[in-house]
Amino acid sequence: MAFNKIVTIPDDATYQLSNDIKKYTLGDLGFITNNAGVYVLHRALEPEKSLANAIQLKMSVNQELTGFKLSTVSAGDVVRVNIFKNSHAEEMVTLYHFFMTELVARGVLEKI
Repeated sequence: MAFNKIVTIPDDATYQLSNDIKKYTLGDLGFITNNAGVYVLHRALEPEKSLANAIQLKMSVNQELTGFKLSTVSAGDVVRVNIFKNSHAEEMVTLYHFFMTELVARGVLEKI
């Protein structure tokens, strides 16, 4: 999947990469650089489970800070999950919105 400037999360909102994004901000937020130089963030949306076993918010930003990927995935990045249609949606959606609000407030993303 290619990196995009704009990503729509089904049943939620559309986000774009902020023009004010900074590499040090990504580090402050917990992004880790992989071997390809891509900044990757994983956040568990099921706090009662370990990160490896929980549905996660996953975001990747390319090394040039010009494109990103954003999705909610099952444990092990196996398949995309629509958390808004999940039986435990309320607490997952609350956590999801908390993380997304932080990314917007810190100048990584803009909600459009």
